[in-house]
Formats: sequence, C-alpha cells, structure tokens
Amino acid sequence: MAGAASASPINWEGTSTPLLGDFPRTIKIRGGGVATLNSSGGLGHVATLRLKASRGNLAGSFLQLVTDPDTVSNSIAALQWNGLAASTGTFAPISGALQNTSLQLTSARMGLSGSVRLCLVTTDCAIPLTTPLQTVNGNVGVGLGGLLTVGGTGAIRISLQAAPWTIKTVTVSDHQTTTGKMNQATVTVKLAGFAHGPASITSTTGTVDGVVQLVSPSQVSTNLTAGSNKLIAGGQTVLIHFIPEPGLLLLLGSGVAGLAAVGRSRHRG
Repeated sequence: MAGAASASPINWEGTSTPLLGDFPRTIKIRGGGVATLNSSGGLGHVATLRLKASRGNLAGSFLQLVTDPDTVSNSIAALQWNGLAASTGTFAPISGALQNTSLQLTSARMGLSGSVRLCLVTTDCAIPLTTPLQTVNGNVGVGLGGLLTVGGTGAIRISLQAAPWTIKTVTVSDHQTTTGKMNQATVTVKLAGFAHGPASITSTTGTVDGVVQLVSPSQVSTNLTAGSNKLIAGGQTVLIHFIPEPGLLLLLGSGVAGLAAVGRSRHRG
C-alpha cells in the first residue's frame, strides 16, 4: 500500500554544467541549499522535487577562450558566461517518470538567468553579441522552452531552441568536421538525466546520498559560413546531490571525538 503523502526539507549541493558544441565541459557552476521533497509510497520515494532560489542557488560567471580554428574563422575570439543563476523550479513526477519509460516530467520549468556573450575579434569583448538565457518575462529560455534569436540580416545570427528539464536521455545535433578535416557531418549528442538513491536504487532517491540529474537540451543554429557551425549542440546539466544536515555532521563529529576522549581516559587509567 502507498504511504501517505508528505513534504520534507533536505539539504543539497549541486553542480551545473553548460554544453555548447565542442567546447570542453570545464565550466562547473557550484552551489547548494535546501530542497523540498513531496513523497508518497515510503521513505525515499520522490513525487515532487522543489528547488527555491531563496533557499540556495547555483550561480557563476566564466570566460572561455576560443581555440577551435573553425570558430575563430568566424571572428569569434571568446565566450563569456555572465551571471548564470537558477531560479525557483518544481519537478514532478520524479519517481513516476523513472518507473514509466514513456512518462515525462509534467512539471519541469526552471529558468536560468544571465547571458552568453560572443566576444568578436578580441577576447576583451569590446565587440560583443549577447544571447540572454531567458526573455525578460521569464516565459522563454534555457530550462523553459521556446525560441531565442539574436543578430540579424547581414550579421551573425544565432537561434536557440530551448526545452524544459527532463530526467530522461535526450539528444541534440552538432555539425562537426570529421577526422582529417576532409568532410563535415551532423552527429547526435546525448544528454543523460537520471535519479536514484544509494547503490543506484531508485526507491531511495529522496535520502542522503540520493542524486537527481536534470538536463535541458538546446538546439543552436547559426548563419555562420566558415567551418562547421551551422548546427551546434547546446544544453545545461544540473546534478543535485542530497547531503546530511550540517548540524547533524557536527553532532556526529563531536560524538566521535567524545568517544575517543573516553577511550584515552580509560587507557590511561
């Protein structure tokens, strides 16, 4: 029989990683906070995961220099990721989507604020082309869905088709130059979401050492003529790791220290 539904807070630490073409996934936006889990069906079963920006966040700003000759040939010298931050989001049904391979998250919207700037010609971004990660009203963007476009006729134009979050495996397309730079081909890039508890048991996701990986694919298309930049695989990955309460860790630590002190005292006696 299913247990009664309940809501409980749990601490988490997380890492958000952006994907854009063949750029190395070295950007790691880290943070943490307190999540709320709504569960039914027993300890660890997660029906709803809620992350609230006011109770913790993932945020950061980074610069990536461009070294790929195909991209440099389009006068792009660097990328600036500015003010990346996650907003409040609710995700459900976590356990239900795991158990049913065809069931997607029906609640899966969490926008990312901030922007990505293409630094044209020089790495100091004196000539930038800025792509916001969501619209001003927060209805379209990475982690939300919809189409974002910057640039225009006679200049660099970039379109980003965004999508809500999922814990399933999703794909986007990437236009690449093959080995030897002789031919160009479009390849499929996978982003894998998942959720499970310790020992990879899905029924214990909502316990300490449980993890949830959310992915939001973004298909990027451009009018860049040089190199293999017509289609660019984009997306965002957010890995949430549930951790013990800090107070509990201190309590456990002091308890161990106390036992050690008692042991030393008895040994001297």
